[in-house]
Amino acid sequence: CPAACPVHAIRKGHRMQFLLSRREFQRAAAQMFIASSAGLLGAAAQAQARQVRLGTFGAIDAQNYIRAKDAVAGIFGPGVTGSFVTVRAGSEVISAMAGGSLDLCNIGSSPMVVGYANGLKASMVYVYKNIVDSECLVVQGNSGIHSLAELRGKKIGLPFNTSVHFAAIAALKTAGLGLSDVKLVNMRADQIASAWQRREIDAAYIWVPVVPRLTEDGGRIVFKTGDLADKSGLVIFDGLLVRDEFKQKSPDLVLAFLKDFEKIAQAFKQDPQDVVATMTKFLGVDEPAVMRSLNTFYPVPAREQATARWMGKPGEKGTGVEKTLQTQAQFLLESGQIAAMPKDWSGLVDASFVAKMA
Repeated sequence: CPAACPVHAIRKGHRMQFLLSRREFQRAAAQMFIASSAGLLGAAAQAQARQVRLGTFGAIDAQNYIRAKDAVAGIFGPGVTGSFVTVRAGSEVISAMAGGSLDLCNIGSSPMVVGYANGLKASMVYVYKNIVDSECLVVQGNSGIHSLAELRGKKIGLPFNTSVHFAAIAALKTAGLGLSDVKLVNMRADQIASAWQRREIDAAYIWVPVVPRLTEDGGRIVFKTGDLADKSGLVIFDGLLVRDEFKQKSPDLVLAFLKDFEKIAQAFKQDPQDVVATMTKFLGVDEPAVMRSLNTFYPVPAREQATARWMGKPGEKGTGVEKTLQTQAQFLLESGQIAAMPKDWSGLVDASFVAKMA
């Protein structure tokens, strides 16, 4: 006990005799009660301070489904607050995480590589979805273009530093075309439809829900991102990216989200009626729009992600995910979007959570 403490001891041989007046006892008890209360309140405040900030693209994604269902408390438990940050492109996800205002979000693998190559402290912990037909190259119906090879000299609108940017380059390569053979125009997803209507572009490589708007306006699909698996052996995916600081401080919250995401992904495929009813009301969109997104959503269960085709085991080299990231990094380097190739992918790919779920 410190010298200033009213409870003091006097050693007499091997015995300790405590001298304490009633007033001192009352004062000591009050001090201990205050200290104990402060400790409890401090612990409660710390628990209340735990929060998770989820990114959403404002579309039919798992995060918006959680938001619509008001399910944050059920996923993360008591003492955790959740908030949602709306983003429009992968570059905004990277910027928000770099600024510390976003903890977890789905993102295309290309912006993921750009962020990592530029020092972003974040890691991919899960394959959000396999991209098959949710991203397509669409050409104007009256353009006379019926194949990739016929895009030579044409103007293609697409958002740079995204999965469709990489897929477009990879697709053109399968037809023997390079960057100098076409004119790529950097456009946000929300700008493409209007540019299409004004016939300012001959083609666009973009994702759902923009693709249906183009095809309804006379567009014709000539290539799907999923075609790359057969033509070049690349698996194209969106990943769930987590800010490293958040992952290290709250691994339990990351795992809780991923476990719930698996359930949501199953619901997207097995119980579309509930999803349609929920999302049409929440987003103010019609049922066909929701169904288009659900029909192009291909989740990959954790047990499959733990195989070499996808993320593999923790620390495993030469996986499908790593091969795709390396190929994308080479593309990004050649196109001047990153300054150097990352030497090690272990800081970006974290398969430890998938291993716990497989």
